[in-house]
Amino acid sequence: MAYSKEIKNDELYVYMNGKLIYKRWLKTGQSKIFDVAAYDKYTLKSIKKDEP
Repeated sequence: MAYSKEIKNDELYVYMNGKLIYKRWLKTGQSKIFDVAAYDKYTLKSIKKDEP
């Protein structure tokens, strides 16, 4: 599984295999999960961690 993240303006987008699975508004901290099966308690990748 290939994860990628992209920041546009005030929004963080996380993609898995090219499909949007998570969106977060950085100023407010609100978030939206688009694919629950891809992001659950067993997901090994932290999408909150800022990686270089």
